[in-house]
Formats: sequence, C-alpha cells, structure tokens
Amino acid sequence: MTMLRSLQVIGALALLAACASEPASAPPAPPPAPPFNELGRADAPVTIMEFSDLQCRFCARYESQTFPLIRRDYIDTGKVRYVVHDLPLAYHNYAVPAAIAARCAGEQGHYWEYREALFREQHRLSQQPYAELASGMGLDPKQFATCLADPGQAAAVTADVNLAVSRGLGSTPSFIVNRSGAGRESAAIIVGAKPYEAFKSKIDALLAPTTS
Repeated sequence: MTMLRSLQVIGALALLAACASEPASAPPAPPPAPPFNELGRADAPVTIMEFSDLQCRFCARYESQTFPLIRRDYIDTGKVRYVVHDLPLAYHNYAVPAAIAARCAGEQGHYWEYREALFREQHRLSQQPYAELASGMGLDPKQFATCLADPGQAAAVTADVNLAVSRGLGSTPSFIVNRSGAGRESAAIIVGAKPYEAFKSKIDALLAPTTS
C-alpha cells in the first residue's frame, strides 16, 4: 500500500470514529401539558376564565347546556383557551370539599369528567361521594385520599377565590372573556348561566380582525 493510500485509509477511519463518538441529537422535547383545569390551545386568540361553584345549580345548568356548545365550536377548533377557577360561595357547605376533590381527580388526569360527575351528583354532595366517584373512574384510591388531606389543595382554592375578588367577581358562574394576553380594558364579563348566544357574541367580537 502506498504512503498516500495509507493516509487516506487512516483519515477515513478517523472520520468514522469521530462520527461514531458524536452524540445523536435528541428529539425535541414535547410541549408541556397544560394545567389540569385548562382546555384548548395555549396560543388560542381568546381566553375564557370561568369562576365556578360545584354546589351551584346555575353552574350545573351552564355545564350541561352551554359549555358543550362552546367546547365544540370554539375550544376544540383552537379559537378559545378555557380555564376554570374555583369560587365556592360561603353559604354552600360542600363547595370547598367538592372543589378539592375535583383538583385531586385532576392530578390523576380526570378533572373534566370528575367535575361533570360532581355537577350531576350535586344532590349527593352532603354524602361526600368523592371516593366513590374516583373509584368509578379508576383513580388510585391511596393517592386520591392523600391529595384530599393535603392542605395545599385548600390553599389553591383560596387563591382562586382571591383572584375572583381581585376581578370584582362574587357570584357564580362568572366569566371573563378576553383576547389572550390583552389587558382588562378589552375584557367582557358575563355573570350567570347565560345561553350560548351570549358567549358567542362576545367571542366572535374578540375574534374579529381589529382595524387601526
């Protein structure tokens, strides 16, 4: 083998060794999952914040009649990011435990269906059916019980109440509908279990192109 050929072979082997020693590029990390109490695209142009009491019959009516239409037309189509906050009213004795139970179901990935179940079972909240409902959804019972006893969950509910108070909200259900990331000046407030059309008009107005 000639000297030139030997150098070529050695160079080729060195190049292969260098390539083999380079770490393979890792695939991009998936985007973080949204908090359990959020639905819709994180970059949706409109955000709706709902302040709700799980013992409130008007909240239950909104949940069964209006929310499914908003979810179908705006959340599932990427137009609205939807966030639920707790606003348990002082005269509803079971609203705080119910809110905590829903949060604990959310920690196991079942917030929305558990919340819906609590609204259906409002007449049983005095019986504290929380573990029973969790079991029916296949949640880990030990993890669920530990979560219910965690004082941090009650503190999170209190933080939601304080947020509502800071926005001047004191009844349920209440909603803040706004362009995502915009200031309060463009926000629309909806109070009560209003029909779908009341939400549609506010959302469509915010989705309409702005003119300078």
